[in-house]
Amino acid sequence: MLRWCVENKSRRTQVDNTRAAIMEGALRLFSRYGFEQVSVTAIAQEAGVSRATVYRHFQDKRAILLSLLGTWLDLMEWIRRTGEPTGKSPWELLAEGGAQMIRGMLSAPVLLHAEILFLHMSLTDEQAREGLAKAFEDARQAARDLVSLSPETTDVELTSLLAVSVLEGLLIQHLADPENIDPETLWPRLLALCSQAGATGQERRSSWPPR
Repeated sequence: MLRWCVENKSRRTQVDNTRAAIMEGALRLFSRYGFEQVSVTAIAQEAGVSRATVYRHFQDKRAILLSLLGTWLDLMEWIRRTGEPTGKSPWELLAEGGAQMIRGMLSAPVLLHAEILFLHMSLTDEQAREGLAKAFEDARQAARDLVSLSPETTDVELTSLLAVSVLEGLLIQHLADPENIDPETLWPRLLALCSQAGATGQERRSSWPPR
């Protein structure tokens, strides 16, 4: 559900709940029938509110779609603020931040479905493509911020890009095959593998050319 919250937010106002219900209902319909085929009236019926209530919260159905992406970005911003460096390696920081991201996405599957919908729409809709590109860039920036907290030196850009690529791949595969792909279990194992590969590569570079 979209009503996921961080630890210091235990209650939602009625306005928040109504807005969340509209977004959830809209996403169900977008996913089932396609964005263009869904009307604001249908969204209101799915959410259990009046058409006027939908318009009190959103200008139109595209604004609802963009708000779904905005919720995803809010989750990214929260993860960015929760990094705790304390001498940790870049991979340890990414493992912790990514685990929070996975828990947030799995506890609010509507966010993952929204991302998949944006992937599909980005093929023909420029605004959707730009919104998705911003979401991916924000994810990479969150990863950069985490990596930069570590006292260890690393290629921040490549490390961040690799982490986001692995994380996104896991989430998408989980959506397609939830019985066999468990992101929470696989994420730390894959990052450990990347860390080992990076250390091996560094050793090879430091020992070249041979004496």
